[in-house]
Amino acid sequence: MGKFTKKIINLPKRLLVEEPLSLYSGLRGMFRHSSKRVGLPPGQAVYTGTQTDIPFNISVFAYTDHELTEHHNISTDELFTLSESHKFLWVNIEGIHHVDKVKEVCDAYAIHPLTMEDILSVEQRPQIDDNEDYLYVAVKMLQFDPKFRKTVSEQVSLVLRKNMVITFQERKGDTFDGVRTRLRSGKGKIRKEGSDYLLYALVDTVVDHYFLVLEKFGDELEEIEERIMLKGQKRDFTMLYELKREMIHVRRAVWPLREVVSKLERDDIKFIRKSTRVYIRDVYDHTIQAIDSVETYRDFISSLGDLYQSVISNKLNEVMKTLTIISAIFIPLTFIAGVYGINFENVPEFGWEYGYAYFWGLIIIVGGITGLIFKIKKWV
Repeated sequence: MGKFTKKIINLPKRLLVEEPLSLYSGLRGMFRHSSKRVGLPPGQAVYTGTQTDIPFNISVFAYTDHELTEHHNISTDELFTLSESHKFLWVNIEGIHHVDKVKEVCDAYAIHPLTMEDILSVEQRPQIDDNEDYLYVAVKMLQFDPKFRKTVSEQVSLVLRKNMVITFQERKGDTFDGVRTRLRSGKGKIRKEGSDYLLYALVDTVVDHYFLVLEKFGDELEEIEERIMLKGQKRDFTMLYELKREMIHVRRAVWPLREVVSKLERDDIKFIRKSTRVYIRDVYDHTIQAIDSVETYRDFISSLGDLYQSVISNKLNEVMKTLTIISAIFIPLTFIAGVYGINFENVPEFGWEYGYAYFWGLIIIVGGITGLIFKIKKWV
């Protein structure tokens, strides 16, 4: 029997009976989304995520060193009008399942159909694509949902053009509030530098939130470790399995990002200035730290699984030890009771006046001596 088969057999019964397909839910979702493109030519505008009722929304931050204007829930025509200004623009688009409107924006800014296909394919790994007129970057944005105590992953596509950054999101709510605050306050370099610095700030915010998610993982694992040491209940093993699945999703988001950030830092990309590459190098260092943390927590989860098995084995050993001691004490007592339970007539003790008291005294003495021997041997 292989190791993988043994792991499946040892999984909690709830996962095997109530959720028999949960082991492969991530892969199943990936294949399901990819199947939407089967048979289609390249560059087709097909959204591969889950359809929702989230409205299509465009918000724009138009800024210079001394001025900032915000525009929310604007139309595509208003967006194209703003694009004609000489300000730096951050265009944030929510609701990319509205494929026609996304296609309209991509066509207006000469975004290649293959890039548009990547924007709408939400189950791909982080990547970077340097085109003639723009730079395309796809990252995975992670947030921790305290209600369901799980990690929520969303693909964010960033398109860097001259004096403009366009971000495409699946739904409302992101990790960019810090960037918005910095733009509104006008402090620091974010409004003084170009759009490539804004791209850096957005990617840096995504990476920084990885540490917040990993911190939640650390807190969960510490609580589980304490419970395992005290009780070692079955639900702790189930939670470890679920955390391990969550860590796989986090790893899929973090590992490929290292290559993306490395290209931003080292490759000769005309949209990234040399002065901005210094800051991107810091993002690269943070990405490496996040990867190290992911690997550390993966090892920690495995060690907690081994610890759980050890605690359960120790509990079982204690139970077996107790039962063995009780059985060992009662073996001679059972023998004595069997001897005096025979059906022969000429047993001398049967005629004694104090034969019954003699029997119980013998039982107590033999049981006490057996228990004393276990005590001296320190088996109890």
